[in-house]
Amino acid sequence: MAEPPSPALEKDRPDMSTPRSTLSAGAPPRGARFETFGSLQRNPNYRLYWGGAFLSNVGTWMQSVAQGWLVYELTGSTLLLGVVSFAGSIPILFLSLFGGVLADRVERRRLMIYTQTGMMLLAFLLSALTFAHVVTVWHIMGIAFLSGVVNAFNAPVRQSLIADLVPRSDLQNAIALNSAQFQSSRILGPTLAGVTLATVGPAWCFFVNGASFLAVIAALFLVVVPPLPPRRPQSVLRNVGEGLRYVWKQPTIFALLMVAAIPGLFGQPYQPMLPSVVSNVLHTGATGLGLLESSAGAGALVGALVVASLSRSKRRGRIQLYMLTLFGLALVLFSQSHWMPVSMGLVFLVGTASMAYNSLNQTFLQSLVDDEMRGRVMSLLTLTTLGLQPLGALQAGVVGQQFGVSTALFIGGVICILVSLVATRARRAGLDDLV
Repeated sequence: MAEPPSPALEKDRPDMSTPRSTLSAGAPPRGARFETFGSLQRNPNYRLYWGGAFLSNVGTWMQSVAQGWLVYELTGSTLLLGVVSFAGSIPILFLSLFGGVLADRVERRRLMIYTQTGMMLLAFLLSALTFAHVVTVWHIMGIAFLSGVVNAFNAPVRQSLIADLVPRSDLQNAIALNSAQFQSSRILGPTLAGVTLATVGPAWCFFVNGASFLAVIAALFLVVVPPLPPRRPQSVLRNVGEGLRYVWKQPTIFALLMVAAIPGLFGQPYQPMLPSVVSNVLHTGATGLGLLESSAGAGALVGALVVASLSRSKRRGRIQLYMLTLFGLALVLFSQSHWMPVSMGLVFLVGTASMAYNSLNQTFLQSLVDDEMRGRVMSLLTLTTLGLQPLGALQAGVVGQQFGVSTALFIGGVICILVSLVATRARRAGLDDLV
């Protein structure tokens, strides 16, 4: 996994028929090493999108926490926590490649308006069922599945859209700050969810999430994006095959995708297991779940801001692998903790390391990929991270049901540590200049 050459981040994107000056106020000063909020300061379109996405993601995290809590309250089953997470994520495994094709063929802003509207309607439906006291785990599973279908088309375009809002010189900083806003919402959203669950119940969490989509939809109507370059019409399957061949012929991109897949399969399923951890290991209620989720979000925010601040630093590939090692180690220790303050500190480290690792991985990919292939490569990144999470959640749910949730988390952490150690020593994969 070779680190992308720094000139790829320094060179501005080529001019298009819509001048980049309408999208950006200019390139970052070359002498600046720490520019944590540079892309927000220089790019008003990105700033508008960032704000709308933040408000929407607060609602998304409220629904995520409330949904897991409601499933466990209705069933008391760790296995069904994994099954619902599986249902919500499995469409990404089969549909994200087609979402990537659309992200390269349709104006990304318009496509994202459609996907955000679909997820808004599904959130309102779940809220209505819960308010009416008729909701069942099968309703939740079905709505989670439909949301996953929409997200399979939303995730590649959401990741690709950033490159339309900032010049290439601001790309790493913008990616990291986009992660930072997502994780900022992860701090606020679960906290609000914990309070809302304890006072008025999960239906209001789902309703707030539906209403929050209006913020990002409004922002998308207001931002200006460059037009798509003309392309020859081709079949969707041919476009998919073209993207796969492109990645196969680019060994660095292929290696980045493969290394990203393992934490998505074995490490990230710690998130849907948190309700079981709270109930069976830490013996706290909805407020405890909110505290754990917020701690993980706070850590992820720190990780994203660190990456944003070090956009010009060297040896980022080495830092990425160190973060994967820290992620696995913190997850192992978290699996053995029975005291809430310690668990909050450890899940903070889990969030920090996970976000730093994933932000750097996406930065490397976005910096290396050709513009006409961006949507398809981002769909493969979605496939190897989010797409494999349902399989990971299912295996974690099965192991947790049979041997306990602590064992499931312990195994995932150990596997992540082993992968990071193997990758660090994989000289033949192009890591000589990183380690």
